[in-house]
Amino acid sequence: MDKLQIIASQENWIDSQSVEALKKITKFRGVQSVVGLPDLSVGNVPNGMAIASEGRIYPHLIGGDIGCGMSLFEVVVKPRKIKVEKFVKLLSQLESLDNVEIDRPLLGYHLGSIGKGNHFAELHLVDEVRDMELFERLGLGVSSLYTLIHSGSRAFGQIVFDTVAGSYEPNMGLDAKSPQAQEYLQKHNQAIDYAQKSREEIALRVLKAIKINTSLKKVSDTAHNSILFQDGKWLHRKGATPTDKGAVIIAGSRGTLSYLVMPTKDTALSNYSLAHGAGRKWERSSAEAKLRNRYTKSDLTRTTIGSRVICRDSKLLYEEAPQAYKNIDIVINDLVEAGLAVIIASFRPILTYKES
Repeated sequence: MDKLQIIASQENWIDSQSVEALKKITKFRGVQSVVGLPDLSVGNVPNGMAIASEGRIYPHLIGGDIGCGMSLFEVVVKPRKIKVEKFVKLLSQLESLDNVEIDRPLLGYHLGSIGKGNHFAELHLVDEVRDMELFERLGLGVSSLYTLIHSGSRAFGQIVFDTVAGSYEPNMGLDAKSPQAQEYLQKHNQAIDYAQKSREEIALRVLKAIKINTSLKKVSDTAHNSILFQDGKWLHRKGATPTDKGAVIIAGSRGTLSYLVMPTKDTALSNYSLAHGAGRKWERSSAEAKLRNRYTKSDLTRTTIGSRVICRDSKLLYEEAPQAYKNIDIVINDLVEAGLAVIIASFRPILTYKES
């Protein structure tokens, strides 16, 4: 039986190196199935994969950012209060979201900070409602402001991973019942909880920074880096969104739409997982080299769809440019065509905030 399944159309760009990496994982002890999702990205341990194993876990397949995921919150405000230039000015004055104090107890080191890489905090507006029945069932407003947060467990998750890193053969993993694996999984679950709380705190800090005094309504929250037990198997998700959490957000690049989708009832084909975003087509180092001579820094602070970008780190600005990512519309369409998801609505970013 072929253990590898790649869910992607001919229109999609799939890196051959990533496919080869997945083929190697199929030979790991206890691995039952390996799925490459439409956002499968470059790398020896690529994002956009979901792996099912029996009796064994592989912490290095998800790495140190345990619990990394995305949260979408609705912010009910009057449209006249949504002023992009004002938001840009206020957020540009910040050295870091760490400097924004909110009335919540301090729960841990780094909690409420975004982190580097592809992590971000964004403000969105509804672009188009595709399924009004589902949209209304979720109680969402067409004219609301929305915040999309992508972040993880920061140093917490890295410390958890470091406790097992290098202690087992990469192709053998850990016996899931062993004391070492059980201790790791317990701390792993704490890291997932930590990351979820952190995303909510980031959203609250963003609202306070732009002087919007209202409550948040959680629309979607999922961790796309995790190892969880389901249907008798250990599901390893690296850049893969679980399908048992109701409606989920799948992010585009900062210069494209993002999509709220509802997983269908039967997603066994994809190891009960969806894409988590557009997926990289260029590695960070090559993205900077390709774009430096074509775009100035100011070119990249306003996207082709008119959204604004706040990022003081010019290297990161180039590394995470929309051009470095695959086409989110193709990724979403591949999920729909595979019968894995139904589109509820698309969201248009108006402001992306990144930290160095």
